[in-house]
Amino acid sequence: MELQQIMKGNFKTFMQKEIFEQPESVVNTMRGRVLPSGEVVLGGIKDYVADIKRCRRLIMVACGTSYNSAIACRQILEELSELPVVLELASDFLDRKTPIFRDDVCIFVSQSGETADTL
Repeated sequence: MELQQIMKGNFKTFMQKEIFEQPESVVNTMRGRVLPSGEVVLGGIKDYVADIKRCRRLIMVACGTSYNSAIACRQILEELSELPVVLELASDFLDRKTPIFRDDVCIFVSQSGETADTL
């Protein structure tokens, strides 16, 4: 038996395996971020909460699967912040010189942290 088959388990493909692992992945992602009291801890942005509270709008810049994540988060961010959230594809953001104002906050989303368009 090859290592690849062991890692794939009883699933026909790695994609099928990842689909069935999604619920566990969501739980693992939220672990430590949603407290038993219902409080949500957003460690990645807690140092910027004051800036976000003062801003006029949030702009999320991403591409690929990170853009899909930004789409999924837009409504949640709008509800939590009571601010408009604008989504931009990273390549478009650079090419068309998107107007950014002093009271805007930009959130750059990258799955790997190495996405050329986002960096």
